Amino acid sequence: MQTLDSDRVPADVTSVRRSAARFGGRPEDPTFVESLRRFARRHGWRAYALPVLVVVTIVALLSTGGSMKKIAGVASGGGGSGSGPTTPPVADGNIALKSDQPGTDARDTVLKAGALPAGAAYTTKGTGTFTVLKGTSPVVGTGPVHRYTIDVEDGITGVDTAAFARLVQTTLSDPRSWTGHGTALQRVDSGQADFHISLTSVDTERQMCGYDIPIETSCFANTDSTTGATLNRVVLNIARWVRGDAAYVGDLNAYRIYMVNHETGHALGHEHAHDCLPGGLAPVMMQQTIGLTSAVSHKICQANPWPYPPNAKGAPGVEAADTPQNSEFSLKND
Repeated sequence: MQTLDSDRVPADVTSVRRSAARFGGRPEDPTFVESLRRFARRHGWRAYALPVLVVVTIVALLSTGGSMKKIAGVASGGGGSGSGPTTPPVADGNIALKSDQPGTDARDTVLKAGALPAGAAYTTKGTGTFTVLKGTSPVVGTGPVHRYTIDVEDGITGVDTAAFARLVQTTLSDPRSWTGHGTALQRVDSGQADFHISLTSVDTERQMCGYDIPIETSCFANTDSTTGATLNRVVLNIARWVRGDAAYVGDLNAYRIYMVNHETGHALGHEHAHDCLPGGLAPVMMQQTIGLTSAVSHKICQANPWPYPPNAKGAPGVEAADTPQNSEFSLKND
């Protein structure tokens, strides 16, 4: 298993923190201003004396050669029993997050960008059998109807299966997904189904998808490679569902949406796309788990979980069969 580039992850986390800062309270927010007024009314002259005291203290420290590092450390939650959380804030899915940094050689970093981030534990071995989760939906979209079930492998633990099913169904019913553009989908829990969207343990995923690319991935398994039996199974790797990917650092929900849209795209007959959309977004059928650098143009795309993101030209992108020349995995040292 490859490990993440130590210089790369902090850059991603910094990017998320800068972007996510705008989701917090701002001085121009009415609630923020009213809070200041209440504080001033409650504490009277002390409300004005406190900031003056802080400024005087800082000036005194600077004039006496005192260090500001301890003050900065406390403010950022760095160490001690009173330290705050050290994980990056969660972004909202509308921020372009990149695991590939401009000015670097993508050939050196493609597998490092695809390494599994640190995080919570996940189920490595299930039973190899699946249970269909109860739930149906009306037909969403126009065109030929494709019916699907939502399954979870038996033996998987630690996952809210209702939340899993809800996210899958909501994603595929979104007009930014496949149903907004000439495809109709319907969730069923019995009878005929065209394919099955399945949360799958690591070992079973490797049996169904292979492990020729030595990172945790998901896939669409059309047939059983051993028996030849028809599977038609969208295999969503629980390791990625729990941990996410470096291309979406700080936004696990957006990466899960990408997983659903990308692998369901294969179930609907779509192939991989290998170059950025006009404007710079990665097409959803690009192998974003491996990295965001195009093997065709060597441009760095912006992470994107939707087949048809708003106002994006050229979506869902030019698709082509994988070859050694256009594969993002082929970006390595010769």
